[in-house]
Amino acid sequence: MRPWGKSAVIGPLLVIGCWLLAFVLAQPTPNTPPPDFSPRVFEIARELRCPVCQGESAAESNAGIAVEMRRIIAEQLAQGKSEAEIRAFFVERYGDWILYEPPARGLTLWVWLSPLLGLGLLGFGLWRYLTRVGAQAKAPVADVSDEEIARLEAELQPPERQP
Repeated sequence: MRPWGKSAVIGPLLVIGCWLLAFVLAQPTPNTPPPDFSPRVFEIARELRCPVCQGESAAESNAGIAVEMRRIIAEQLAQGKSEAEIRAFFVERYGDWILYEPPARGLTLWVWLSPLLGLGLLGFGLWRYLTRVGAQAKAPVADVSDEEIARLEAELQPPERQP
């Protein structure tokens, strides 16, 4: 056997194994922000929708535009802008839709108030229905003759026992 035989095979495999292990361990966990953005960037980005993803915030999405939005947020924070100014920047470009909680004004006011209006109408309709049913139950029966009432009362009486 050659002097370098086993080490010529084991050495490169050991180096590749260590490299793969270091690569896997170096991956960030899914919930931690990348090291190039501060946690504050992600706090602001969570309040903004991703323009291309359905149901994801700009903090959760890995789409190119969401990454760009986070970069813009980081730049504006570095310039000393407040969170309100940063949100206003994105609202100016995308409209109120970009906010996860749009302000209650204009069309979005109807979106906020429509469940309350629906519950109010449902309650009113239920109240009206119950008052009508109650009134009908308490109203005397005028269309039934005395003869029919006597016949019904006789039918409702328990049968007499015969010895």
